[in-house]
Amino acid sequence: MLIAQISDPHLSAPGAELYGGYAPDSAFADVLERVAALRPRPDFVWLTGDLVENGRREEYANLRTRLAGFDLPMAAIPGNHDRRAAFVEGLAGTGVRIGTEPFLHLAVDDLPVRMIGLDSKGADGEGAGRLSPERLHWLAARLGEEPGRPTAVFLHHPPFRTGLPAPDASRCLDGDALAVVIARHPNVRLVAAGHVHRAVHAPWAGTIASVCPSVAWATPLDLAPDAKPRLEAQNPAFQLHLWTGGVFVTHTEFLADFS
Repeated sequence: MLIAQISDPHLSAPGAELYGGYAPDSAFADVLERVAALRPRPDFVWLTGDLVENGRREEYANLRTRLAGFDLPMAAIPGNHDRRAAFVEGLAGTGVRIGTEPFLHLAVDDLPVRMIGLDSKGADGEGAGRLSPERLHWLAARLGEEPGRPTAVFLHHPPFRTGLPAPDASRCLDGDALAVVIARHPNVRLVAAGHVHRAVHAPWAGTIASVCPSVAWATPLDLAPDAKPRLEAQNPAFQLHLWTGGVFVTHTEFLADFS
C-alpha cells in the first residue's frame, strides 16, 4: 500500500505570489501532477494542513479549482493557517474526505492500513497545536476499535521536538499526552505531521514519527538555540509512505525541475 502526503501548500488568491516570490498555484499544481503520474499510483493521498495562507473563502475556492480533475482518493486535516468553518465549506462536494465539527478528525477504514486524521489546530490565529482531553479520548477510542490492525496517524503539528527553535515553539503542545495514547497502541506504525516545512524523522512513543516537507518555503537547518524564525526558497516536495506489510518506508521527493 502506498500513501502520498502533501503538506503546507499555503494557497492564496488565484495567481498570487507570496513571500520570496513563492507561487502557490503552480507549486501545488505541479505536486499534484507528479503524484498523479507516479507508477504505481498511490492508494491514498493525505493533505496535512495549512492548505491556504489566510483561511479565507476565496482561497479555498482556489483550492477547489486546483483539485478539480485530481482523481486519487484523498483526505484533509486543518493546520494553523486554516479556519475550520471555511475549510469545511471549501472542501464540501470535492470528494476530499474531512471530519465533522467541532474537531475535524476522521478515520479511513477501507484500505489494508487503517488511517486516522487528527485535528491538532488550536484557536484561530494560534500557531501551536493543541490536543485537548476530548480529542485524545476520541483517538484512544478509535485505536481501541481495531487493536490488531496496522494504523497510521496523520496530524498537522509534530508532537515531538525537532531541535529547530521556532518550529518547536509552535509544535503540538500536548505531544506528551499524545505519546501516552500512542504508546498504548503498538498497532500504530507511523505518526506523520507537517508544519515544520522540513523533512524530519524520529523514533517516538514506540513508533516512528515523521514530518513531511512543504509544498511552500523551507525552514533552513539552524539548530542554534537562538535561531530566529526564517524561511527560504525550496523546490516543492511531498512524501510517500510505503507499507511493506511489516513497516512503513518513507521517501521524500522534491520537484527537481520546478523553477
